[in-house]
Amino acid sequence: MMTLAYSQSFGVKGGLNVSTVSKDNGWKDTNAKIGYFAGVYMHASVNSILSIQPELLYNNMGVKYENGSTTHTLNLNYVAMPVMFQLEPIPKLYFEAGPQFSYLLGNKNKYETNNKTIIEKDKDAYNQLDLSAGVGLGFRFNNMALGARYLFGFTDIKKSGSTSWNNSDKQLRNNGLQIALQYGF
Repeated sequence: MMTLAYSQSFGVKGGLNVSTVSKDNGWKDTNAKIGYFAGVYMHASVNSILSIQPELLYNNMGVKYENGSTTHTLNLNYVAMPVMFQLEPIPKLYFEAGPQFSYLLGNKNKYETNNKTIIEKDKDAYNQLDLSAGVGLGFRFNNMALGARYLFGFTDIKKSGSTSWNNSDKQLRNNGLQIALQYGF
């Protein structure tokens, strides 16, 4: 008789985002923006090598864009729910992949030019929902894990007709590298 060991644990995680916005039509001077994320997770083992890890995160994404003497920083703040399927082929090392669903809480556009700073908040210019996929790997030790995940955006973050950065096809997608430390209880 075969028994399947099913276990689950809960924990907190947080870390660093290095995000940018992909574009299908040639921005030349975009730079990555440093942000952060923090939240909670549930880790559920399906069998000895497969597990599912749904998470609920506060996620700060965005991009930096330079145009002449003007630096534009876009901060996008989301509540994100990634659902990662993790494969652990050898003990302590795991690979993960899965979807991430995000809801926009707010944004801040910061323009800096000639020693002058302008800050705008226009949540209505951005789509409320964002869909992406994540792939990554990590290493578990005791009740902690250190991991890295890359997010590929699928949906346009700007609402149709409101792109202000000369992007004629209006396809701006969140992308980012996340470096995480998590602690399980």
